[in-house]
Amino acid sequence: MRLSDSYDIPEEVVQGPHSPVFEKFLRNWFGDTYAITHGELDLTFLKDLTPEERELAREMIRRNLKLKQTHVIQGVSALHDVAAAPILRRMLDDESDESRRLTIASTLWKLNGDPVFIECLNHAKVSHCNLLDGAHLLQVLWLGDERAIDFLIDLLDCKNKDWFVQYQTLGVLNRLEFGRQIAVPAREMPRQPDDYRKRRHDPAFRELMTAAVRKWNSEMKNGR
Repeated sequence: MRLSDSYDIPEEVVQGPHSPVFEKFLRNWFGDTYAITHGELDLTFLKDLTPEERELAREMIRRNLKLKQTHVIQGVSALHDVAAAPILRRMLDDESDESRRLTIASTLWKLNGDPVFIECLNHAKVSHCNLLDGAHLLQVLWLGDERAIDFLIDLLDCKNKDWFVQYQTLGVLNRLEFGRQIAVPAREMPRQPDDYRKRRHDPAFRELMTAAVRKWNSEMKNGR
């Protein structure tokens, strides 16, 4: 198997022998990383690792956390490596890049519900709204309850306005409500920012949207 020289993988692990499932893990995290870095890899195959393979996979992820690569950091939560939480906490304490801090904090949240994720999200909302686009915006849904809805509606009025973040946020809210992606200009979306502001405290609306957030998270967890 050919793996990238940029990763710290012992030669005996590279040479194997390994099961097809473990080889798939090595190849996607440390060889051809396109699928994992572009969100195109179905992670459900990790469930088929044996206990021994899972522990070895966790060790390989830990060895390479020093590279600070997003897919490696997220590998901690994908393998549910609770033992790696202290390593991530130290990385977070030493990290100044706000985007990477969000990546580390979100992984800690998925791993053990560390509230530092909420702190990082709120900091970004107040100071760096432009960070909350793409993957970071979808990470808001990991809050898993009404807090996600409130946070998204808050973003529609972010103090440091970024039109693209606001457009994406409106798109996510519409997608949650209608159960499908709506790829149209903001002014043509079924619901507009004022619609969400007005219904923010409506119990039926909050129940509907919270259920949609939980459905989203469940589908993502199951590789859909």
